[in-house]
Amino acid sequence: MTDWPTKIVELVRVKERIAQLDADGIFPLTLPAVAAPAGRLDAYEERSGLALDPGHRSFLEAADGWRSFFETQDLLSVEQLASGEHRDVFTQWIDSAPPQALAAGYSSATLLPVAVDLDMPLFAAMPVVDGRVAGQVVTLDPSGILDEFDSFEEYVDSTIAYTRLNLADFESGAYRR
Repeated sequence: MTDWPTKIVELVRVKERIAQLDADGIFPLTLPAVAAPAGRLDAYEERSGLALDPGHRSFLEAADGWRSFFETQDLLSVEQLASGEHRDVFTQWIDSAPPQALAAGYSSATLLPVAVDLDMPLFAAMPVVDGRVAGQVVTLDPSGILDEFDSFEEYVDSTIAYTRLNLADFESGAYRR
């Protein structure tokens, strides 16, 4: 089982260092939400008819969403998985997405959004097959599938790695005006 608290602390530390260097406030420094109780996750699964991927579920049990998880992209909470602005933005986009984004047969019925950027069309979602959320994560934008991850943990690890690249850019002065 993944040690989510350690990964969360690692990402927070990188984001804190960026915040120290980010004089223009390009990337907001945010902390994850408090853990979702198992009962809330059980209720979501019952209401939605979906069985969450165990890796994603265990993350939600450590942090129930995270505003500006990566740059301006929000990692969705249990409530946001079910409904709300993030879910609506994703559904509207995917249902009108260009053909290349749907080449794998994806639609709002076959993907569960897990991260949504309200400022630009950038999403992470997990395939839904026969009422079960698969462990894979795909990232999408208008050009199509940007990346595919074998697990939710691999997706989080990639986010940490990309955030470290942002830190390296700040440290090198690439973000200075």
